[in-house]
Amino acid sequence: MDIEVWTWLELVRRAGSPGRARGLLRDGAVVRLLRDAYVGSEHAPSTEVRVAALRAVLPPDVAVTGRAALWLLGMDVLGRDPVVDVVAPRGRMVRHRPGVRAWSAAVPDSELVETDGLLVVSAARVVVDAARRGPVHEAVALGDAALRAGVTTPDLLLDSLDRAGGLRGVQRARTVLPLLDGRSESLMESRVRVELVSAGFEPDVQLDVYDPDGEHVGRADLHVEGVVLEYDGFAVHTDKRAFGRDRWRGNRFGDVGLEVRRFSAADWYDRPRGLLAATVRRAVLVARDRVVTARRGPDTLRAPRRTPPDTLDRERPAA
Repeated sequence: MDIEVWTWLELVRRAGSPGRARGLLRDGAVVRLLRDAYVGSEHAPSTEVRVAALRAVLPPDVAVTGRAALWLLGMDVLGRDPVVDVVAPRGRMVRHRPGVRAWSAAVPDSELVETDGLLVVSAARVVVDAARRGPVHEAVALGDAALRAGVTTPDLLLDSLDRAGGLRGVQRARTVLPLLDGRSESLMESRVRVELVSAGFEPDVQLDVYDPDGEHVGRADLHVEGVVLEYDGFAVHTDKRAFGRDRWRGNRFGDVGLEVRRFSAADWYDRPRGLLAATVRRAVLVARDRVVTARRGPDTLRAPRRTPPDTLDRERPAA
């Protein structure tokens, strides 16, 4: 979607006078997104529109980072009311703007990419920063998603971790990155896995299950000691076909002796921490009394569709 962003002078020029420009704002025909950044009211104030505004008003050496950076690289990881994080070279002050959170840091060219006319911090550095600063389950969720999307790799993450050697929290990040698993297919699935690992379980991720005759039963989100764990996202499961496929797959898991437990976002956000692991622990006890005929077989999980974009140090030839 092409989004035209106007400065105040450009808006005045289009309107014909400052008074008419103020009238467009007053009437709601034009919306002020940031200081000196305006768009037509047909554009909702989504992150895509905010990023277009950022492209128009940010200095060229300021980079987008955090979840907004991953979003620019093609990942659907933004919440309903996201804040766009930006980072400026050390010593540079960036004016505060609504919906934008800024700080200064030294980010080398080896950690920067360019997309849609914006400098963007690499996915590897975003994940390492999340592992240094944020909750473990959120850092793992972002890291899993970045690996699954193909916008980073384990080797790039380790390289970025090495470059972050002198930064605060890097020792913490060294304990978080081994928890990542690029087979995970949703943020919530990753959060659930972290909870289970913390409780002492070793979950299989996206496990393909087959019956004794070699017929594919289905791929389980998570598997722990004879228990299949499925995360049911509300948006996906309001689709009639998806709902039917999931229920059929659940029945087939039962046919080969696996115990099935289903979880939703409420189990993570609304219930006491530890309750989820306790539920799985009880299911494991039930599963021990069942005759399991399930078999492992060929992996059906598709490979990542993207590849990591070149960083600036690779784009620019050596002098």
